[in-house]
Amino acid sequence: RGEACQEVTTVQDLDLEAYVSKRWYVHQQAVTEYSPLEWNYCTYAEYAIRNRQTFWGYRVDVTNYAEDVNGTEFGGPLCAAQNRRESGKLSVAPCFLPRFIAGPYWIIAYDEAEGYALVSGGQPTISGPNGCRTGDGINNSGLWIFSRSPDRNETLIDQVRGIAEDQGFDLGVLNDVLQVNCTYDEEPPEVPCEDSDESFRVFRFGPSIDCDYVARNPGHRCWLSRGNCPATCNEC
Repeated sequence: RGEACQEVTTVQDLDLEAYVSKRWYVHQQAVTEYSPLEWNYCTYAEYAIRNRQTFWGYRVDVTNYAEDVNGTEFGGPLCAAQNRRESGKLSVAPCFLPRFIAGPYWIIAYDEAEGYALVSGGQPTISGPNGCRTGDGINNSGLWIFSRSPDRNETLIDQVRGIAEDQGFDLGVLNDVLQVNCTYDEEPPEVPCEDSDESFRVFRFGPSIDCDYVARNPGHRCWLSRGNCPATCNEC
């Protein structure tokens, strides 16, 4: 670690409904544990505000999608919550996890008219000769350049890279995402609201349970099993 990293700023008074209104296509991103370099194809993110928040206080459904060079699909549903005091700061996690475990999702810059967003996995803390970066694990990691269009616009990408550089980010972590020869759904896929057919563990070393077990005492057991049993726990 070198010199201290400058404190980045996030979007103020974020219009969340506008932000989640359409699909975001990723054109550059940093490597993280959940977005390795091999998955930098046809990558996008979709968001939808829920009719009511989950037990853990998540208001937004998240769908991430990516492919590898062979067209194998990756991604899946997550949940997000917005910081009440700083609207440009959200936290994202699997829906069954409490919010204090969720990872930061900070909207550094966003312009709906120009169709771009710059998102960071929190405050960058690792400094180097060319700026600062976040980690590359699960939480506190990642940097993304979003566009509303899958068509690559180098001028727009350079503009957003300039914003990131002004905020002190190390641009060397950003890799191109190829949005070519992709088949996109015209409509966002619905997030399924079905109970898991498989058994699962609430705690790492706890017993395996299933949704039939949860249904016998949902008031108590749904507290930790809503993500696996959304229909039983009235999360739909």
